Amino acid sequence: MSYKIGIIGLGNVGISYAYSLINQGLDIGELILIDIDEKKTQGKALDLSHSLSFSRGYINNVKLGKYEDISDADILCITAGVPQTNKKRSRMEDLNKTNKIIDKIMENVNKAKFNGIILVASNPLDIITLKVAQKYNNDYKKVIGSGTLLDTARLRYEVANKLDFPLRSISGYVFGEHGDSQFVTWSSVKVNNTYDIKDYLSQSEMLEIEDKVKKDGFTVASMQGYTCFGVATALTKITRCIINNEQEELPLSTYDEEKEVYISSLSIVGSSGVLKNKLYNFSFKEKELYDLSAKIIKDGAKSI
Repeated sequence: MSYKIGIIGLGNVGISYAYSLINQGLDIGELILIDIDEKKTQGKALDLSHSLSFSRGYINNVKLGKYEDISDADILCITAGVPQTNKKRSRMEDLNKTNKIIDKIMENVNKAKFNGIILVASNPLDIITLKVAQKYNNDYKKVIGSGTLLDTARLRYEVANKLDFPLRSISGYVFGEHGDSQFVTWSSVKVNNTYDIKDYLSQSEMLEIEDKVKKDGFTVASMQGYTCFGVATALTKITRCIINNEQEELPLSTYDEEKEVYISSLSIVGSSGVLKNKLYNFSFKEKELYDLSAKIIKDGAKSI
């Protein structure tokens, strides 16, 4: 089966995701690009098309599209929202404006009778993913937020950098909100999947790293005005799990029925969407942090 993927929002994240997909060697036949700036998006589609001959993938068509073009798509990725700036200090600042953008997008998605899996990367991530699912007939299995997958990658980078260890020797997760209330489950952080990180880092060093991870996105934005490659690669990782039915455990924003919010714990994603979620066995303290994060997301969702 050759997949058809639509991308809504071709800003820095959307175009980076498209370029990443082209170079993954995945069984994708067509990319549909949708954005309000059609002239610029047409240029991006043409530019990407010129890279296809030398790419690792099987894509033979990248085009500017309309919403009706996604009616038979398998995956739709929403990256549209409020552009990131180096002045922001919280993703919640974007909530009201992004909410209005998502209303219009989902109206058009439903008119197109799209029936596939939706990936969401618009901020504030967990609240907007919930909003998308509610607009998508509450189909919680088919709506997935990028969650704390990027934050997890940042955690592993910061730990490896602090210890001067190979990046792939570090495992561990960030859970909760993709935002200020996220938390590191230090019990999950290991070296070579075996050695407890507490044998290498002091409590103060762990707190310093956790603070860095929370701020990493804003640090990057303060330097170049936006972030794009990290989240685009995270979205590509999720897409690969869907297309290849890899069923890997990932820290994604999926629906917690008990809390009635989208929030990150461990989830298993495959070709039909979310197969299982809320898999991590939290300690008492970690459960408290998870509950607090869920409350913050729920309170934010109530405001819209």
